[in-house]
Amino acid sequence: MEDFENTYIGHLWNLLLSNDKRSFNEYFSEEHGITLNDDITNDQMRFLAKTMMRLNDKKLIEVDSIDRGME
Repeated sequence: MEDFENTYIGHLWNLLLSNDKRSFNEYFSEEHGITLNDDITNDQMRFLAKTMMRLNDKKLIEVDSIDRGME
């Protein structure tokens, strides 16, 4: 099993929530009232982050630069 830090969602978390310290599940539950399934795909997580996290242009570009093919 790969380390979380080396996965797509790990990179995304490091970019967007590492200062917040909440997991994506905690963030989306507390901020938007939704619960994420454990089998969420990289594309689904990317979509949620880009549409619901109110990212500025710099963060959007950084999100797009992460390789979505990572497992």
